Amino acid sequence: RCIITSLTDDQSESDLYEELQRHDAIPLEQAQCDSDDDDEQPDMNWNPAPSKYYQRISGALESGNVDRNADLLAMLVRIYGSNDLFVDEYRIMLADKLLASVDFDTDKEVRNLELLKLRFGETSMRQCEIMIKDMDDSKRIASNVHSTLQAKNNKDKGEKPAVDAAIISHIFWPPLQRETLKNHPRIQAEVDTFSNEYASYKKPRKLVWFQQLGSVQLELEVIEPDGEISTKEFTCSPIHATLISHFEDSDGYWTSKDLSNETGVSEDIIKKRMGYWVNQNVIKIVRGKRATTYELASYHDEQVENSEDFYDEDDGIIVSLSGQEEEEWEAYESYVFGMLANLGQLPLERIHNFLKTFVTGSEHKYNKTPQQLSIFLQQLCKDEKLECGADGTYKLLKR
Repeated sequence: RCIITSLTDDQSESDLYEELQRHDAIPLEQAQCDSDDDDEQPDMNWNPAPSKYYQRISGALESGNVDRNADLLAMLVRIYGSNDLFVDEYRIMLADKLLASVDFDTDKEVRNLELLKLRFGETSMRQCEIMIKDMDDSKRIASNVHSTLQAKNNKDKGEKPAVDAAIISHIFWPPLQRETLKNHPRIQAEVDTFSNEYASYKKPRKLVWFQQLGSVQLELEVIEPDGEISTKEFTCSPIHATLISHFEDSDGYWTSKDLSNETGVSEDIIKKRMGYWVNQNVIKIVRGKRATTYELASYHDEQVENSEDFYDEDDGIIVSLSGQEEEEWEAYESYVFGMLANLGQLPLERIHNFLKTFVTGSEHKYNKTPQQLSIFLQQLCKDEKLECGADGTYKLLKR
């Protein structure tokens, strides 16, 4: 991820970013190996090329005494052994960036994608291209839905819409987090309004929402340290917005168990997410520091100082890495079952080579080591799906 970030981030000012901008760069498939990788007999007088750092401090770059055609990206790909590792990591990072953008701005990502296509090839970047197209389509569809709703409700065109949606072709995206959440009724009503208008606009398609993804902008009255009440804007996750919205419906008093029942989220997660509002002085815990009963801070006559900050573990990660890896292993499992059904028992090495050969052209690239594959096969044996013989060969378990 650090390499991909340096490669695509214009703020990093790294050699890798400059490498991607090169006008004389060639596709990685055509990149030539340097002299260290040739199969020729070694020259006893050979000396390694000076490091980039030495070249800088010695002024070699300015004097023209170094190889300006050195392909840093090609060298890194050869070190890691596969283009797919870089493409997959970029795809995950691109998903996070696109879904975190509230204005559907893709200009920077389109530019990076076009440069990456020159190096990695158009076929490798096809899924990333569709992801960016999804965001452009989402911007157009959301604009049409908002215009229709404004016309129906006779609203001012300058009024901001309540709901925007990034509409994705999920089979081309990395697996996204799918935690369940029952939105507050006022929030859900706005979501349903958007969904219904989309369904009318794009019949027979319907939206399936990732309830806990996205961001919500709120205005709340909070108590300042000096006791004054002020209005502040917050940008938070849907679960944070749903939790704080429930405090408007009662006398401002909720337990973590009641909030869990209302939202369908576990009580442990509720406690972690409520820490955000406690730290913002919007909510107070009222039965000791370790209690799970919450009350609006505005209901207190005096400002109570917190002796600790409550940690909210919402890290903002959108892509489910564990889900992606799980999907990959499920795909590999079907290949393993197929080859063992057709070829009988096989050793680990042959299974590994078959997967490298046959999974290459599929959606899930095979980039595992023999050690990782061995652990996976042993797990299949424990699950009574395969059996391993004394000679180390694997075969389907007969029932």
